[in-house]
Amino acid sequence: MPEKKKRASRKKAGTEFERARIELDRESVNDISAREVSIQSSSVRDIKKAEIVEINMGGVNAVDAKDVAVTMGGVVQATAENLSVQMGGVVRSESESAQFTQSMVGVAQSDKIELTQSFAVVVTGANITMQAAGSQYMLARESIHVEQGGAIVMAAPRIEIDNGFVGLVLAREVRGNVRALFDQRGALVFGIAAGIVMGLLARSKRK
Repeated sequence: MPEKKKRASRKKAGTEFERARIELDRESVNDISAREVSIQSSSVRDIKKAEIVEINMGGVNAVDAKDVAVTMGGVVQATAENLSVQMGGVVRSESESAQFTQSMVGVAQSDKIELTQSFAVVVTGANITMQAAGSQYMLARESIHVEQGGAIVMAAPRIEIDNGFVGLVLAREVRGNVRALFDQRGALVFGIAAGIVMGLLARSKRK
């Protein structure tokens, strides 16, 4: 019986896409759904469902896909298993893994996040890696590793900083040369702020 259920599930997944592939070049469309979507200098309102989405110099309001790659483009809301953004911008993203290179990010939530020469407002996840990048708030469940970058607030069980800066560090284990800019009273205030941010993010995700 369990084997039959698996087969039925795979069959249903294979028929959930309206088309196998959609390619847009200098077009403006509303909602689309396909197994593979390629956008070149085009705008799309929502990509409802897809496996692979490539956005090159285009804009999308919302995308929901397994793999999303953005190059010199912008997305308001990105939901994916794997997200890659190069020289682009994302307002909000939720993914299992995310890589941002020379990009701007509003709020990023992911199990594994890598930021290279990028800036984010809020980054939350399990493990966060930053290289020559910056963020206002970085909150990790496991670890944060920073090389030539920093944040106003960093909170994680383990934090390692190499040639970086931070306003406030909240961690059980800290390695590297860390310079905190706030005293104990400032740490308390920013700790409360970080808790509020985490609570708002959790509440928003549940909704």
